[in-house]
Amino acid sequence: MSFLFSSGRIGRLELASRMIRTASHEGLADERGRPTEAQFQLYRRFVEGGSALVITGYAGIVQSGKSPLYRMTMIDSDDLTPAHAEMVSRIHEIGGKIVLQIAHCGRQTWSTETREPLEAPSAIACGFYGETPRAMSEADIREAVLSFARAAGRAVRAGYDGVQIHAAHGYLLSSFLARRSNRRTDAWGGSLENRFRIVGEILRAVRATAGVDYPVLIKLNAEERMRRGVTPEECMRVARMVEATGCCDAIELSCGTTEGGMVMARGGLPADAVFRYLRPYCHMPRLLRSATRRFAVPIARLVQPRFQEGYNLPTAATVKQTVRLPVITVGGMRTRSFMEAAIREGKTDFCSMARPLILEPDLPNKFREGRSQAALCDNCNMCVAASDTQSIRCHNAQLRELAAIAPIGCESS
Repeated sequence: MSFLFSSGRIGRLELASRMIRTASHEGLADERGRPTEAQFQLYRRFVEGGSALVITGYAGIVQSGKSPLYRMTMIDSDDLTPAHAEMVSRIHEIGGKIVLQIAHCGRQTWSTETREPLEAPSAIACGFYGETPRAMSEADIREAVLSFARAAGRAVRAGYDGVQIHAAHGYLLSSFLARRSNRRTDAWGGSLENRFRIVGEILRAVRATAGVDYPVLIKLNAEERMRRGVTPEECMRVARMVEATGCCDAIELSCGTTEGGMVMARGGLPADAVFRYLRPYCHMPRLLRSATRRFAVPIARLVQPRFQEGYNLPTAATVKQTVRLPVITVGGMRTRSFMEAAIREGKTDFCSMARPLILEPDLPNKFREGRSQAALCDNCNMCVAASDTQSIRCHNAQLRELAAIAPIGCESS
């Protein structure tokens, strides 16, 4: 019996297997943030490649929370709903199931991109983007809750099979959960219960808007590996609080933040791609750029976490014992045997992948049919570094030659 290819459920959503395409930034929307033909073709390849569920790259709920990355999808206005609905309808026509990830980038962006002041729990600059946000008022927080609920309502009307609330990776909700970025002394800061409060309010507002049986997922950080960042112990407590709301159908566990380096996407540190594509580096004075390249990169390579398959699974396994909600685990999932064992041993309910499917969107089918036992992806992370200025693609020419089908992003884009 294959545990990996057994059916599973997330709320009312029935899935044919336990393999999920998790969200990654795609950079395929138009200038306003509408889904495009290229975006549909990307998702089509995941569906036809055997992913039981596609979770989209994050969609912005308001302009003030827009990402600086290349061509972010948006869901901040009703006039965008028809474009989403058309794409979802076409996904359903080919038998796919798709969940919209909704997000607010908080302090991990620039006001030159949002054209509005940045918002965060406290006026503390992100160590990567460097711009100091304004601390959100009570009214700002209430508006953010409503904005998530409105975005979920648009997802329902567009026909998405569910929504995933992005509360990981250092974005707005993640920054509320972490003591490092939340220094508030009111009801929205201090204790973990207070820091979770906005997440709980959003879950309840989304549930009230979307309906009692509409699938609602959440993405959380298992850990951040930064001083005063979210710890595995706090993650377990947050997971229990999520379940206690009664408004969530599954928890996906990831890790890391932008300012924390390559904790999230462990593996290579592609210095050349970083220097070529990342705007914060390009905007540095010349001498600082030279010093960064000469000294910071070698140090970063020494201190970054070592890649190991399923690096979020230890925390996920503990969370799985803590809550009754289905658990989805992302982070270094690379071989069929490892994922089979993780599900068989009750450490997770679903395994999700991003980087391997950029190169091999048909990897689930390869696993199912016995044509492969391990992903070709070698975790070079050039796809991550280039996402600042380019749409999703694999940059590894040698691996592209090994892939059985033309990899994503290597045609005309």
